[in-house]
Amino acid sequence: MVRISNGKRLPLPHVRARIWLPPGLRPAGGTSEMTHTIRGFQRDFSMPGRSELVLDLPVKVRRRGEYWLEQVLVRVSDPFGFAPLERKRTPDADLLVMPEPRIGLPMRLLRRLPFGTPAQASRMFEDRERFAGVRPYEPGDPLNRIHWKLTGHVGGLHTKLFEPTRSADVLLLLDLATGEPFWDSIYPEIAEDTIGWASYLARQAIGSGWRVGLAVNTHMTRGRGPIRVPAHARKGQEASLFAALARMPNEATSDLAPILREAGRTMGKNTTAVVISPRPGPWLAHEMAALHRRGVDVLHLSPLEAAR
Repeated sequence: MVRISNGKRLPLPHVRARIWLPPGLRPAGGTSEMTHTIRGFQRDFSMPGRSELVLDLPVKVRRRGEYWLEQVLVRVSDPFGFAPLERKRTPDADLLVMPEPRIGLPMRLLRRLPFGTPAQASRMFEDRERFAGVRPYEPGDPLNRIHWKLTGHVGGLHTKLFEPTRSADVLLLLDLATGEPFWDSIYPEIAEDTIGWASYLARQAIGSGWRVGLAVNTHMTRGRGPIRVPAHARKGQEASLFAALARMPNEATSDLAPILREAGRTMGKNTTAVVISPRPGPWLAHEMAALHRRGVDVLHLSPLEAAR
C-alpha cells in the first residue's frame, strides 16, 4: 500500500507514481503491469487540493524470503508536461513472506503438541530471565543452577532461584536433511516441507503464550555455524525467528545430532524440544533418546511420514 497526500490548496493535474519491486516479486492481477519499462507498478492520476490517495498494489511471490522495496518515484507536472517535478523515496519497509505447510499435520500429532488446547494452567515453571535470589544447596539440585561465584565467595554451595511463570519454552529443531550423513541426503523439496511445518508450529506456539526458539542444521553465511534463535521474551525475538524461517536456505550443511546435543545441555523441565526431521538417522535418534532419559519432553514430527 502506497499513501500519497497533497497538503496544499492547489490541485495536482497530473501525477505519475512508479513503484519498483525487488526480484522475486511481480504485480498480481494480469500481465498489463509488466508492459512498462520498470519491474513494478505505474499509476497516473490527478489529485484535488488537501486530499489523500491510497494505492492498493497486490503482488505475487515466487518463493519465501525477505524482500525490501527498491524505490518509489513520484512525478508531478502540469497538464502538458512542461515543468515536471520528481521526488524519489526509498521506503524503510520490507515484505516478509512466510512458508506455508504443503502437507497438513495429522490430528494425532496436533493432539500431542505441548502447546495444544487445553493448556496445563496449573503447571508452574521458572523464568530463567528473572533472577529472584539464592538459597543453600539441597541434595538433588541440578549443577547448572549453582551460583558458582557466590559459592566461591562464601565457601558453601548455593542454588539460584528464579521467579515462577506459567509460560515455558519450545525449541524447534529443524533437520533439513533426510538422513545421515547429511551430504548424502539433501532434497530441497522435502526441506521446504520441514520449514513450512516449523512456521506453522511457531505461530501456534506464540499464539498460545509460549516462548519459541529455533535451531537449524544450515547457515546463512559460510563459517558462521548453524542458525540459532534463542527462546527469549525480549522485544524483537519473534521478528528474528520468522525472518530466519523466511530467509534460511533449504539445504543442510551439517547433521542435526551435534546441534541437539549442544542445545540439550541447557534444557530443563520447562523446555519442550520439537524435532522436525523427515527421517532421523541413528545419531539423531540416540540424542533424542538421551534427552528423553534426562526428563526433557521430546517430540518428533516427520513431514515425510505424513505425506505417505
